[in-house]
Amino acid sequence: MRALDLALGLVLLGVITPASARLWKPTPGQLAQDYATISHNKGVDGQVVIAWMASPLIPAPTVKQLLDKYVVLSIAHTRPAPDGSITWDDIQGVQLSDGNGLALKEVPPDTMPPTLVGMIASSDATMRQTTQGKAKVYWSVWEAGAVNACGRGKLVVSYQGEAYNFDTPLPGCPKP
Repeated sequence: MRALDLALGLVLLGVITPASARLWKPTPGQLAQDYATISHNKGVDGQVVIAWMASPLIPAPTVKQLLDKYVVLSIAHTRPAPDGSITWDDIQGVQLSDGNGLALKEVPPDTMPPTLVGMIASSDATMRQTTQGKAKVYWSVWEAGAVNACGRGKLVVSYQGEAYNFDTPLPGCPKP
């Protein structure tokens, strides 16, 4: 679980860090982390950060299997407030599909695997603590269907009129 906590921390850093430097001599895991996080600076409309918790990011074999079966996603939408602080928007209307346009099915919270419930709860607690209770991060779990982080294809995340794309295989996947 220590490796899972480290990976979650790296994803959360992507959510709360507005900019980062170019990686020097990145490892496959670092390349996967970088690619699995989309940061969209929308100017006056704030910033949207989407993070896909995909199997190449996690060294634990049992968690990798879960992340191959499910797509686990977090989205944060922040904007600068007039006083210089950050406000967090509520996230609604997210849709996921594969590269062929087939919609993925969202998993209801009461049927999520306990490991994923714990992972999301831990991440939420960390975000609340680091933002003094202000963070509103949308976490969702979807049946993967044809989407596989290490297979050929695509994951499309639709939110607020944008279609954010993750082409697969992700960096960090084993070569065939």
